[in-house]
Amino acid sequence: MAIWRGGGRMSPVPRRGGARPLVAGHAPKQRLSQSFLVDLEARDAIVTAGGAAPGEIVLEIGPGLGVLTEGLLAAGARVVAIELDDDLLPRLQEKFAKEIASGDLILIHGDALNVDLEPLLPSDGVWRVVANIPYHITSPLLHRLLLLEHPAERIVLLVQREVAERVAAPVGDWSYLTAFVRSRSEATIVRLVRRESFEPVPTVDSAVLSLERLTHSPLAGLSDDDEEQLWRLVQAGFRERRKKLRNALPRALPIPVDQIMQALERADTDPDLRAQALSVEGWVRLLRELGGIPGAPTRPPRVMRTLPGEAPARRGRVGAGRVHWVEVDAPGKVNLTLAVVGQRDDGYHDLHSIVAPLRASDHITLRLLGGEGTEDELHCAGLPISADGENLVLAALRELRREVPIPPLDIVLEKRLPVAAGLGGGSSDAAAVLRGALELCGVELAEERLMQVATRIGSDVPLFLPGGPVLMEGRGERVTPLAPWSEPAPGVLLISAREGIKTPDVFAAFAAGVRGDAYGAALVSSQHLASEALAGLTTVALLQRSAALASANDLLAAARAITPWLRPLDHSLRRLLGRPLSLSGSGPTLFLLYPSLYEAAEAGVLVEAAVSRGELSLPDGGVLVTATELAT
Repeated sequence: MAIWRGGGRMSPVPRRGGARPLVAGHAPKQRLSQSFLVDLEARDAIVTAGGAAPGEIVLEIGPGLGVLTEGLLAAGARVVAIELDDDLLPRLQEKFAKEIASGDLILIHGDALNVDLEPLLPSDGVWRVVANIPYHITSPLLHRLLLLEHPAERIVLLVQREVAERVAAPVGDWSYLTAFVRSRSEATIVRLVRRESFEPVPTVDSAVLSLERLTHSPLAGLSDDDEEQLWRLVQAGFRERRKKLRNALPRALPIPVDQIMQALERADTDPDLRAQALSVEGWVRLLRELGGIPGAPTRPPRVMRTLPGEAPARRGRVGAGRVHWVEVDAPGKVNLTLAVVGQRDDGYHDLHSIVAPLRASDHITLRLLGGEGTEDELHCAGLPISADGENLVLAALRELRREVPIPPLDIVLEKRLPVAAGLGGGSSDAAAVLRGALELCGVELAEERLMQVATRIGSDVPLFLPGGPVLMEGRGERVTPLAPWSEPAPGVLLISAREGIKTPDVFAAFAAGVRGDAYGAALVSSQHLASEALAGLTTVALLQRSAALASANDLLAAARAITPWLRPLDHSLRRLLGRPLSLSGSGPTLFLLYPSLYEAAEAGVLVEAAVSRGELSLPDGGVLVTATELAT
């Protein structure tokens, strides 16, 4: 551990096993992402970067042990410090009793995301923010600071290195957060800070990020309503980062495709660009050419939201400030092919599978609990929640915290996909929570490390991270993104039995020798389709191969063996629809591909009518009929 020696530097003392090591007699709280700066050279560099003149007001968030506070006061700044941890308040009050008495330091107990800042800061003149913040509040805090009526002249924050690099990145490597920050400030990385500069040592690298308020904002001339619409537009573009604007915008906005294409042309914007390649000025031009965005969004986009008023789902207003949350869609999937290559020494099976995500999805809302709780809260209407590790959402958060600091979260899961249906709902929920938690907390994690986290959670979790069709190999840990299908996307008719099948039971039957007459053909089909899909497979070409894909699932025979109603249901659907159906994963969902969503929906009407007439051989629980699309 480390012990504070008066006004000197931190002196290292060997750590002992057992309880969480103390820092200056304080036990750091993991739920608050506490890692205290102990490197005075780095501290002095941060103070210098802040550039506060004597007498200027500096807002510090999370003073902790007061190391940065001491440097700011020594530079002559008047400091307003907000500390959430009530265990640290007496220490700070004692350490800075003189400065508090003189008015040079105002110490506030509260959450910086909720404390009313306006009365604490000047309504005119220059003020600054200089802070070593908890990394999990980076994104919501930046939203709050930059949206103040009289924002800071300069914001200097010690943040995760990857976040700093993303915010300061050139156009072409932007995120939604980058666009938001750069619409109001110029971003510069002052210096990198090594992990050893903190106690306890964090799992990520850090950097000093400086944001200088723009004198001429690209948002000048926009009304409040215009700006709200602008960020809806930007959010729509970033909802599917891998997609080109010509495809991403029509799917996320209630605007006809031809109108969007015309606006892109008038705005001199290449429709083949992706959202990360468009500057704020480019987004503003596009909004003006669109003439606004009609109506309210039917589904909040997959981005950080910083909104006044009521929180989503069951939660109401929090404190006196704004409520911060992320909403994410967790798409289902179908296995276009599934070949079992062999059994591994670890008990799993090696697979070769072409997996396509669906438009049909679960919906998840994540919110920071802050000081309200010490454990994650998961709510899912109508479904039991297990906290013993079997629930993949909670498991995802536990595994993610092994890599980066994530505070306790409130998660509301709206299940729309049937459970245990071979559609990957649970695995997709876990992958969506990984992405959503990182976005909510403003934390970055390299894709390779994120994929490793996903692999530890479950076999199917990695396949949902790329956001498009993939080739899945091994037990699911090797994922190769495939070229997206051409537009329009294929329609999909899903017939899901309300009685689920447990995947381990199907694999157990397969391992016992229930493999069917066509075992081995699935691998040939899967390899052939993979080679075509890697080069780019059109929707028409995919549909031409759909009949052959009906037999390209090695688990079909095993699923039929343990589910007596599956074979007669398959046969009765084949007679009704005139085509063989494919099995997704280990089942029991059967599916058919169609040229469009409309045609899939028409077929769904036929199935529902046949169900009502009693013409289909159904399981006791009946079936759920869904028309959707393959996600591109």
